[in-house]
Amino acid sequence: MFSDLIGQRVLVVEDDYLQAVDMTLALEEQGSDVVGPFPHLDGGLAALNLASIDAAVLDVHLLYRNVFQLADCPMKQDIPFLFVTGYDPIEIPDRFRGVQCLLKPVGPGEIMVRLAAVIAGRH
Repeated sequence: MFSDLIGQRVLVVEDDYLQAVDMTLALEEQGSDVVGPFPHLDGGLAALNLASIDAAVLDVHLLYRNVFQLADCPMKQDIPFLFVTGYDPIEIPDRFRGVQCLLKPVGPGEIMVRLAAVIAGRH
């Protein structure tokens, strides 16, 4: 268990169903409350407007759109988040260069370790 994940409301935006389910289950096992998962940008954006979140895990590419418009919100609000992607991270705009990016395939255990570290680094 990662104490930094206990009680955290974590937004999950991931269009790969199995990856989203694995992440959700792993976060719940760590004591986090999952907001989502959302496979589309619009669902993630709506959740940001309706729910208070403490952290986020964002897939860079969602079908034919990228997640950067959504990622601007937690960035501006100083909410810790990380990216996951199966693409070259060079595609990530410079404004997100300090954000952790995990390359797929990545297991939920690695995501939990990195997310806990990002949250801990914020405190």
